[in-house]
Amino acid sequence: MSKSFYVGIDVGSSATKCVLLRADSRIICCSMAPSGFSYKDSVAAALESVLCQADATREDIAACVSTGYGRKLASIADRQVTELSCHARGAREWYPQVRHIIDIGGQDTKVIRLNDHGQMADYRMNAKCAAGTGTFLESIAAKLGLPLCKVDALAMLSSSDTVVNSYCTVFAGTEVIERIREGQPQEDIAMGLFRSIASRIREMMPARSGEVSATGGVVAHCPAMVRALEEALETTILLPPKPQHAGAYGAALLAQTTIDVGRRAETHASRR
Repeated sequence: MSKSFYVGIDVGSSATKCVLLRADSRIICCSMAPSGFSYKDSVAAALESVLCQADATREDIAACVSTGYGRKLASIADRQVTELSCHARGAREWYPQVRHIIDIGGQDTKVIRLNDHGQMADYRMNAKCAAGTGTFLESIAAKLGLPLCKVDALAMLSSSDTVVNSYCTVFAGTEVIERIREGQPQEDIAMGLFRSIASRIREMMPARSGEVSATGGVVAHCPAMVRALEEALETTILLPPKPQHAGAYGAALLAQTTIDVGRRAETHASRR
């Protein structure tokens, strides 16, 4: 087998994602592994999973790009690229018309703005605390003794416009308990948590024009988050086929670009 595969690895704070592409940019397979205590181990696990699915070996990889929080620990990568660039590249491949990308991760939330040429113009990031991230939702869900999927299912039953006003995880937990004591319906409280994140993201958004896409594990697994974003931003959210793998997909596309550029340079040099 020739070196015909391109790999993107997104080493996130909570999960490591891997995507394997063919030369025609088509996704062959993807995988995910808990990042855990060792990013090196999670990279190895995610990579071996896609290679096993494709019946391939590391020798079949033409190029690899890593991204994410632990991207420098992916030793197989030919180069490292920021997650901002990779999420932008992945989302734009699925939706060429997109102009804003919202990436809700476990540790931070990013709003990326693209220009009319599909290039990143600027970004804003919420990384001061867990507010507005997947960790915020998981922390409150744990306080309620429920898995996050149950909180999401409850939220989708809500017909009220309830919002949990506290951004801080600690204060939000106290507010939720107080609302429970007051007898508010649990589905309304649950939806209020997602609206809390959506309202924070709305504040991060610049003057908006153009389509909006959302990536990351929260929107991948929580329809209530997508609903809350659409309410807050008053627009339809474009959800990629694989929201949680958008960064790894973008990294794989950039790996392919790296090789294509190199080949063109070699061809040009040989003609001189």
